[in-house]
Amino acid sequence: MSSFLTSLSEKYQLYNEDEAINVIFNYFNQSSKPYDDLLENLSQLINSNNNNNNADTNLINFLVHSFLQWKNQFNKSLSTSIIDENILNNFISESLPIVCIEDFIEIFQIEKSYLINLLKSLLIYPTNSHIYKRTLNIIVKLNYQLEFQPNEILLPLILNSKDHLIDIYLDNHLQYEEYLINLLNHLYENGGKKIQDILNNEYNMKNITFNKKTLSKLAVRYWNLYGNEQNERYPNLATLQNKRTLGYLINVKYNNINDDKTMSDECWNELVGDIVQGNDDLSEYFIEILADRDDIAAVKYWMAQLDRPYYTLPAWVQKYIHIKQNSESKATPCQQIRKENSTIDYYNVPLENNEIIFIDSMPAYERLLDRLFKNNNEEILIGFDCEWKPLFNHTSTSKQRISVMQIALPNEIFLLDLLHFFHTCDSESIQQRLANRLFDNDYVTLLCYGFKTDAAMLVASYPIFDRALLSGKTLLDLSLVQNELLTANRGIFPYATINNNNVSSKDKGLSEFVRLCFGKPLNKSEQCSNWERRPLRNAQILYAATDAYCLVEIYKFLLNNLQSSDYLKAFRGRKPKKLDSTIARQIDENFQDTPNNNNNINQSQTLDDVSQISNEIKRPSQIKFVVDNMLYGLGKELRVAGCDAVILGNDDPHTDAIRYARAENRIILSRGAPYNLLRSHTVEGRCWQPPLNIPAKQQCAAVLKHFNVKILPEDIFSRCTLCNGGDFAIVDGRDMRILWCNMNNYLIKDLEPDLINYKSEMIDIDRMTLYNENVPLDLTGLTLKNYRSYEEFYVCRKCGKVYWQGTHWRRRLNRNTLLTENESIQDDNDDDNSDDGIIFYDAESTI
Repeated sequence: MSSFLTSLSEKYQLYNEDEAINVIFNYFNQSSKPYDDLLENLSQLINSNNNNNNADTNLINFLVHSFLQWKNQFNKSLSTSIIDENILNNFISESLPIVCIEDFIEIFQIEKSYLINLLKSLLIYPTNSHIYKRTLNIIVKLNYQLEFQPNEILLPLILNSKDHLIDIYLDNHLQYEEYLINLLNHLYENGGKKIQDILNNEYNMKNITFNKKTLSKLAVRYWNLYGNEQNERYPNLATLQNKRTLGYLINVKYNNINDDKTMSDECWNELVGDIVQGNDDLSEYFIEILADRDDIAAVKYWMAQLDRPYYTLPAWVQKYIHIKQNSESKATPCQQIRKENSTIDYYNVPLENNEIIFIDSMPAYERLLDRLFKNNNEEILIGFDCEWKPLFNHTSTSKQRISVMQIALPNEIFLLDLLHFFHTCDSESIQQRLANRLFDNDYVTLLCYGFKTDAAMLVASYPIFDRALLSGKTLLDLSLVQNELLTANRGIFPYATINNNNVSSKDKGLSEFVRLCFGKPLNKSEQCSNWERRPLRNAQILYAATDAYCLVEIYKFLLNNLQSSDYLKAFRGRKPKKLDSTIARQIDENFQDTPNNNNNINQSQTLDDVSQISNEIKRPSQIKFVVDNMLYGLGKELRVAGCDAVILGNDDPHTDAIRYARAENRIILSRGAPYNLLRSHTVEGRCWQPPLNIPAKQQCAAVLKHFNVKILPEDIFSRCTLCNGGDFAIVDGRDMRILWCNMNNYLIKDLEPDLINYKSEMIDIDRMTLYNENVPLDLTGLTLKNYRSYEEFYVCRKCGKVYWQGTHWRRRLNRNTLLTENESIQDDNDDDNSDDGIIFYDAESTI
């Protein structure tokens, strides 16, 4: 590597951009052939990095961008020397990092038409080749997607089901997403029967082979993602989605894939009716499927239901009906009851002892509140469940919403209509009150089963539940109890075996739990019914009531059969795995779907802040940050520098950063997709993405430089790295020596005979706290080797963490300004040998 590149690399690695730019400017000012020299140096960097399998794209990009700055600043009239066209082509098509492409094009004044022809020549390579993928990424980088005809890029990717490459093409850009959906909608004109004709006649794509089933899956996937349920705008894709749903429902009914028995005939008829009613194309398609299944009774039934006379059906269906007329069954699908269901004795709510109340009015709701709050300070046991209409696609825009919430109390089971009634209630005085009582109350035990899905749906349907759900102190998830008892105490269940044989039951989940306790499974045939219809059918009401009531009965059964009630109480507040992260993810999705709320921010204040950040040197006490959880190491480094930095927890929603930013005037530091979300809801300049893939210290240096923060020696370790506290008590070393001996079971007379009569001035030795304070002290890192080495210790009053001026503190103090003077990072590993009890992490590690 040349001396120029060596010097440039050293400056750049020290994060000293100004000096690095000076190196570049001086080098090219002295060059007689700057363009040739640029290409030569780029070749050296690229070859060197390829040999090391570690391409430093950042340095290459920095060199290209700085050369462009140099050209514009000093050599505006400088014309490019004659460069071999093949060399430029090679840089573009093979070697140059794509991030540099735009600057490279501007430097060598490459025309757009030339570029497009070059890229077209590269698109002939197979779609799974490196060259093709690189070419596609260049097209996206240059925003050239619409410069190519559909048959040049998008259609080949669609027909070959290259979803990952289509996603690259779309680049999260609304214009290209709509372009894709319009193209797919066009392909599926006339039900997709003319796809081959469209390809031949409109796009000159002859003799193309493709898998129709795979293509329909791809079309439905992107319709679900980007169609936004615009049925009138994209009718062909909406019909395709409905046909695929009908195909699934047909398989449920005729191919016996409904092993869980979660869909009764009434449910099936309801769901099918919602899809085909009022749509002639779908109703005809559906009747054709039934005829193909040779179910003449179903054909006749649905002809009547859909008002489809004999003469309106396709000729082959009319012929089928004519042939089958003499053998027509008098039964109809809604009269056909599955034989296996009729022979099973299911668990049922004893209705003679329980009243089921459907709440769709304020008087009924007040009755529920009266029961929930009748005795505020007495323990109350509640069975809880939720129901919602099933969806048979995976769209991100078609949000499912909870329809019914079941609350089972002694002798009363309430079915709360969330879909049509609850949203009319005042959010603060009524909705929040219910949320807090159910999920954040010391006297309530909320019995649930497999609560994670219910929690996500609750937050999606009513975001006001989110904070109470994150508390979750009332939750007792019986699925956790079931799993543990089946492993450790299976004998508690009287029906653990079937007919005295060690045969596994076909029942699953809650139904199996009920069978284990009472010998009868739950009837789940209404689970997948249309819960949005009103009024609910009696079978639905009974199913919903039973699902919540059985939880109370299971709890009572376990309470009577376990030796101690403490076992069950230990599960209260124990959350299912990843519950908090599920709730946090849904909170973020809710926020993403809301309009930009920047109006809630004090615009004048924050705009002034932006100006100050750009032009004024700040001290750590003048700036506050909130750091996303994937930048935990950066957050701790900022605290070391004396900056007030809140770090989000692993299970906190990313959008909590917005709450902190607005409430406490903090600057958000984030990365990746969360950064894009947070920035879109934040005033410009108040959300920043630090450089990625570098150590935490370098990220910290970049943040301090970007926001013009000046660090002085008195700032270093002026905040607690664990809790962000800024208030420390200075404790005499003798107090700490006595406490250390006491905590590690050493006798004072053996290790500290001179302190036998010493009375601690700051520390309550018995309570292991500071006097008049309640936070236990944390002496992590203080050992027999070093506990006597310091005359003073510093105790964080907020969390109790004890600090001392060890080697790590001395190294940071010697650096003085903590990387703001472009310090080398070569002694990072010394942190492992620090004797001051401070632990640091890489930039993107987690708690």
